Amino acid sequence: MYLTREEEKILQGDYGEGRRIAMELVVRVGEALGAERLIEINHAHASGISYDNIGDAGLEFIKSLFIAGAQVSVYSTYNPVGISLNVDPPPRLNVDRDFARKQMEIIRLLNSMGFVPSVTCIPYHMRQPRLGEHLAWGESSAIAVANSLYGARTNREGGPLALAAAIVGRTYYWGLHIDENRKPTIHVKVNADVGEEPSAGLLGYYIGQNFSDTIPYVDLNKKLGKREAISMCAAAAASGNIAMCIVRNVSPEDEGPPIGVEKAHVDQKELKYVKEDIESASIEEAEIFFTGCPHHEPSIVYKLFDYLSSKNIERLRREVWISIPGYASGDEKIRELARLLQRKNIYILPGTCIVVARLRGKVDVIATDSLKTAFYAPKRHGVRVAITSLWDFVKRFAE
Repeated sequence: MYLTREEEKILQGDYGEGRRIAMELVVRVGEALGAERLIEINHAHASGISYDNIGDAGLEFIKSLFIAGAQVSVYSTYNPVGISLNVDPPPRLNVDRDFARKQMEIIRLLNSMGFVPSVTCIPYHMRQPRLGEHLAWGESSAIAVANSLYGARTNREGGPLALAAAIVGRTYYWGLHIDENRKPTIHVKVNADVGEEPSAGLLGYYIGQNFSDTIPYVDLNKKLGKREAISMCAAAAASGNIAMCIVRNVSPEDEGPPIGVEKAHVDQKELKYVKEDIESASIEEAEIFFTGCPHHEPSIVYKLFDYLSSKNIERLRREVWISIPGYASGDEKIRELARLLQRKNIYILPGTCIVVARLRGKVDVIATDSLKTAFYAPKRHGVRVAITSLWDFVKRFAE
């Protein structure tokens, strides 16, 4: 691999042991993939931050970088963790002291290395990627959103690589960083109603299942809303190795339907079959409803509180859990509304998500509007799943 003089000096340890370790990791991965050179990035986003995911080995790796003097050299953010921050979680999400201590140690180390204390899987809400800029992001849903909805360039990085890229400000020039690798490879014509978050997620789930390792051109008869487009990208990234779609009338790199590629059709019937295949429980069986995978923007807290007030809803008969970015936990108004919502059986979860938290054995059946959750939660926590929207669940169980 060709390295600039500056990159060689980093690799030789001229700028400290922490940067040397990080550069060695980036170079080794790039060489293994056949990359010819490195490229500077503007934003790194590290995944694999939950202690439930990385355990003591991951904690020690992060600590070793910190001890070696590593500091980030570009704008850097990190993913959700295994505990709720500054807001009391529902009792079933409580963790023991040792878990909480180690999780907070991970957060402290990252913040000390210069990461923005984002604690979210929607880093594009904090800093909007620019068309054509290079990123090094972990977190499959964020990667798909950055490539598909913003036209930024990032591969699907593992947590350690994204962490290393944050330290050296570079990643390998390969894959989706290269223009010719970003062209649609299949034309997916959609004739179905995907105007709500669950239905958009079902479409993404179907695309991931059936067109993995492609770049689909998603040809919709109606423009997707922002949250629906995010949900579709997240589901496609979860059920298949989809790191990028071109969404008609949404993606900035949309140049119209591609010519000379395979064509496929999706209608309402296919989405119905997907839902039937995923669902293993009824909504009435659900003990909780979970939403926020990917995280909702903090405004969802105000929106839901106002809705309940306008409908004079005193309380829900089932718990509702809503994940939002961890940085919002510093907002006193958010914390105040979270306390008020708890009285209504609604829990706000800043900085966490049930996909990366400890839930196994605590819940048997969940309802969700997130198809990413529907993909991972049964595997990680052994739960059964029902699919519905937040608003339908609230109406159903309102008192």
